[in-house]
Amino acid sequence: MELELPTDYDVIVVGTGLVECIVAAASARIGKKVLHIDRNDYYGGQWASFTLQGMEQWIADITTTKEETENIGTEKCTLGEGETVLPTCDPGRTYSNVKQKWYIEKVIEPEVAAKETLPEVPCGEGEEKDVKPEDEKLEKSVELKVEDSNEEKVEESQKNSEAADQEGVEVETTTEELGSEKQGTLTPPVEVKEKQPWSQESMMKFSRKFNLDLAPKLLFSRGSLVELLISSNVARYAEFKCITRVLTWISSGEDKGELVVVPCSRSDVFTTESLSLIEKRLLMKLLEFCHSYDKNPEQLEEFSDNTFTEFLKSRRQTSNLIHFVTESIAMVDGNVPCSEGLEKTKLFLTSLGRYGTTPFLFSMYGCGELPQAFCRLCAVFEGTYVLRRPVSSIILNENNSCAGLFSEGERFKCSHLVMDAFYAPSQYVSSSPDSRRKGISRGIFIVDRSILSNEKEQLSLLRFPAKENNGKPVTVIEVGFGAGVCPKDLFCVHMICEGSDAEGDLRVVAQSLFAKDEENSSKPNLLWSLYFNQMDISNVDLKADTPENIYFCSGPDALLDYDSAISQFYVNLDGTVVLVGPHTVHSNVPRRGIFTKSPRSG
Repeated sequence: MELELPTDYDVIVVGTGLVECIVAAASARIGKKVLHIDRNDYYGGQWASFTLQGMEQWIADITTTKEETENIGTEKCTLGEGETVLPTCDPGRTYSNVKQKWYIEKVIEPEVAAKETLPEVPCGEGEEKDVKPEDEKLEKSVELKVEDSNEEKVEESQKNSEAADQEGVEVETTTEELGSEKQGTLTPPVEVKEKQPWSQESMMKFSRKFNLDLAPKLLFSRGSLVELLISSNVARYAEFKCITRVLTWISSGEDKGELVVVPCSRSDVFTTESLSLIEKRLLMKLLEFCHSYDKNPEQLEEFSDNTFTEFLKSRRQTSNLIHFVTESIAMVDGNVPCSEGLEKTKLFLTSLGRYGTTPFLFSMYGCGELPQAFCRLCAVFEGTYVLRRPVSSIILNENNSCAGLFSEGERFKCSHLVMDAFYAPSQYVSSSPDSRRKGISRGIFIVDRSILSNEKEQLSLLRFPAKENNGKPVTVIEVGFGAGVCPKDLFCVHMICEGSDAEGDLRVVAQSLFAKDEENSSKPNLLWSLYFNQMDISNVDLKADTPENIYFCSGPDALLDYDSAISQFYVNLDGTVVLVGPHTVHSNVPRRGIFTKSPRSG
C-alpha cells in the first residue's frame, strides 16, 4: 500500500538534474520542507549515468518520446477562484539525432569461441557487485576523497587517513585491477591464451560495469563545485579520480597527426621531450607571470584591446608554445580577449597540485553520482523523494504566482517551485530556436584500448583543435576501469562540442583517434558508439515573464567544468530560494552560507 504524501511544502523541486538537486539539498539544509519529484525512475535527469543496458533503454525511451505529443497532458483538476493551470512539457524534447551503432558481432560463433578464452578479468569480475565503499566507513574528517592509480597502498592509506594533506583530503590509491591481490591466492598461474573478441552478448553480460554519462564534465581542483562539495560536506557521499594526463593533437598534414602529452607542472615542463630547452624556459616564465598576473595590472594595460594570441607573441612564445597554452592550458580560442585567456590560464595553474599532477578531477562511477550525492543530503534533512511520478501541470493563482502543481490527479501546494526548464510550460521556455539558443553535439564510444597506450591505465583529457575540416574544437575525455565506468580492458571515450549534427561534427575526431575497419593499426577499435544532440539554453534568460516564485534550471552546457551550473543559483540566509542565470550572476553571494544549520537540526 502506497503511503499518502503530505500536500503542503515550502519548496517543490521538479527534475533531479544537478542544479535542482543542489537547490533541494540547500533548501532542506536551512529548514525548508522539500518535495523532490521526477517522472523518471532514475536520478540525474540530463546529468544521469547509465549502465550499458540502461543506456539502450534510455535510447528507446527518447526515440519513443520524440514521436509523442509535446505536452504530457492535463488532468481533471479542482481549481480555486481565479486559478489557472498550465500543462508541463516532455523534457525528452531536448534530445535529437540519436544514433546508436554496434561495430561487433551480436554473438560469437560457438566454434570460434571454443578455440579462445574469455576476456581476462580479475577473479570475481564477472560477479555483479558494488565495489564502492559503504558510506558509514568513510572518515568524518575527509573533505574530498580522491583516488589514484595503485591499489597496493589502499589499506595503508585507510589506516593512516589522519595523515591527509593540508587540504584535509584523503588520497587513496587503487590498482587497475580491483581484487587483484586475491587473484593470486585463488588460482594457480595458467598459460595466457589469446583473448576472445568482444561480442554484443559478452558486453551485455558486463552491463552493470558500465557507467555511461549523458553530460560528462570535470571538476577544477579549485573550482566552485569542489568548494561547494567541501563546505556542504557532500564530499563524503562521492569519490573522485585525478585526471592523470592532458593531451593535445599535433597535426602533421591532412588527416594526420599525433597525440602528445602536455606538460602541466614545473617537473613536466623540464622533463618533456616535445619542447626545446629555450621553449621550456620561455614557457616557465609565462606560466609564472600568468599565475599572478592580477597583482600587476599595469603590465597588462597595453594589451587590454589585444587578443590572447597577440599577448603570447609579445612574450616571445613560439607557435608550438602558443598551441600548448591556448589549446590545452587555457583551452580557449586564441582570438579571445587577453584578459579572458589569462583568467583561464590562472584557473588551470592554481588548481595544479591540490589533488594531483593535473588540475582536474573526475567523479568515480560516472558524473551521475554528483546529483545523487546532493539528494542524499536533502533526504538526511527530511526532504521527500518521489520518482516515476510525472507532473502534469502547474497552478497559477489570480496574482500570477505559482500556487502548486498537479501530479497524477493530486494537488501539491508550495511557496516556491524549482523546475528543470525542459519540463516548463512552453510559453515560458519555447522549444523554437532563437539567437541565444545553442546546440551540443555529444558522442560516447566504447573502445578496446586507450587512445594513447601506456603501461598504466590513464584518465585523459584532450582538446582536439579546430581544423579546416573540423571547424570547432572538440573536448575528449577518456576514462576506463579504474574510474568505475567500464569493465577491465575497455575504455569509454566522450566527445563534446557545440553543434547541431553530432555525427558530422565529431566525424573528423573519431576518424583521427579510432582505427578504421580495414586498418590494422595501433589505434583503438570501436566496439559501440552513440551520437546525439542536446539543446543548450544556458544563455537564455529564464526569468523573463516568469512568476516570481518559479525558478527554471537550464541543464548542462558544452563547457568542460561545472562552474556555469553552480552560478545559476543561490539560497539566501533567510531561506529564500533564488535561481539566477549567467546574465545576472551574483558573485558576491557567500556560497558557504547556503548550507547553514537547519533549525530542525539545531
